[in-house]
Amino acid sequence: MHDLRHDPHGDALHWVDGARLLRWEPGGEPVDVTPPGVSVGGGAHVYGGGDFVVAPDAVWCATPDGLFRDSTLVAEGAFGDLALGDGELLAVREDSAGDALVAVPLDGGSLRVLAEAAGFFGAPRPAGGMLAWTWWSAKDMPWDACEVWVAGYEPGGDIGDPMRVAGGGDEAATEPRWGPDGMLYFMSDRTGWWNLYRHDGTAIAPMPTDCAAPPWELGNASYCFLDDGRIAMLVREGPTHRLLLDGSAVPLPYTMINPSLTAWGSSVALVGSAPGLGQQLAIVDPAGSVRRVVASASVPAPSRFPVPVDGDRLLVALVYGAAGGPTVVRVPAGPPDLDQVRRFNDHGFTVVDIEDFADAADCRTVAAHLIDSGLATQVFIHGEGIGGPTALEAAGGPFTAAAVTPPAPAPRFLRPLARPPVDAGAPVHLIGDDFSETIRFFELHRAR
Repeated sequence: MHDLRHDPHGDALHWVDGARLLRWEPGGEPVDVTPPGVSVGGGAHVYGGGDFVVAPDAVWCATPDGLFRDSTLVAEGAFGDLALGDGELLAVREDSAGDALVAVPLDGGSLRVLAEAAGFFGAPRPAGGMLAWTWWSAKDMPWDACEVWVAGYEPGGDIGDPMRVAGGGDEAATEPRWGPDGMLYFMSDRTGWWNLYRHDGTAIAPMPTDCAAPPWELGNASYCFLDDGRIAMLVREGPTHRLLLDGSAVPLPYTMINPSLTAWGSSVALVGSAPGLGQQLAIVDPAGSVRRVVASASVPAPSRFPVPVDGDRLLVALVYGAAGGPTVVRVPAGPPDLDQVRRFNDHGFTVVDIEDFADAADCRTVAAHLIDSGLATQVFIHGEGIGGPTALEAAGGPFTAAAVTPPAPAPRFLRPLARPPVDAGAPVHLIGDDFSETIRFFELHRAR
């Protein structure tokens, strides 16, 4: 469950589960509102995100085939980070030449390009005659260097002269959002930690820890504004995630919280989980009471095992399934694909994601620890998209075999991390889009 959003026209919550769009209203149960024939998830920047908005009279979705209004294809291409402007849809569109910020009238009309760049756009956020967005260059990853820009904006027209307000150089500024005070807020790592700032330079609850998730996906929401004026914000303290309200911790039963916070009146709607507690979509009040569990995932939450590495650094192995058998380490540990977890588990493989890993050496360290501690009998490594080059580099050593998807040249988003394949010393298979082929390859090399 991810991409959680509060309907601006009522009390409903919407979210994405797999390729489905679900809706819940007070007094009812979750219902599937996916437009017929639509598979939600556009894949912009590899992982997609921000793949839908609910307008007053239609549902807009980014899909593998393009941008849809209900079941009607509006434009082909890879779209993401959808947002509602005044009478029009705003989005990021990606193609082989670069990114564009685009607008489409909600009541029909042609797609309009607001800005184009060879790099990457994200987070188009309109308010009060202004538009904010993020941009990073094709040579950078957004967690290393990312900029927040603003420009004048009027629906149906062009944007004004853009102005950079944060980020650049060694600073990664992400998640711009207009507050109820009319001020622009964003996350920045200018102190070495992702903290929340207002564009006048004010730090909101500064602290020596990260208050944002690495932007693997578009559409992240690590903070939100409640109706009573308070700000809810995520805090990442090593392997544990916490929720803060105006800088004070809210006691919750969750140790992992998805970066898709949304306000629900003076309460917070979130997706959380903990060891032994599967993913839940819940509404929590400021005192920490879970007012309502709206939905629960069918895959249990992972067990968490700390793994010591160089110096005082700890990695966390997130283990899905029963430990002690053949295990697949997935790279990266970016947005978890729970359907993939289910399929690996159904074929007898435990799945491990590594939280906040740095490189191939970290993957090998975790694999060796799993074997030495009896948590795994064999360890395989599976790299998809951005994780492909890392999986290739890690292959060998404690890994029985490695599978990498896809074999095609790296998309634009992946090129800064691309490396040539190495002599792995272990079987390596480049897999196409058929995930079943990955399972068959690992089964071929599984000890009997």
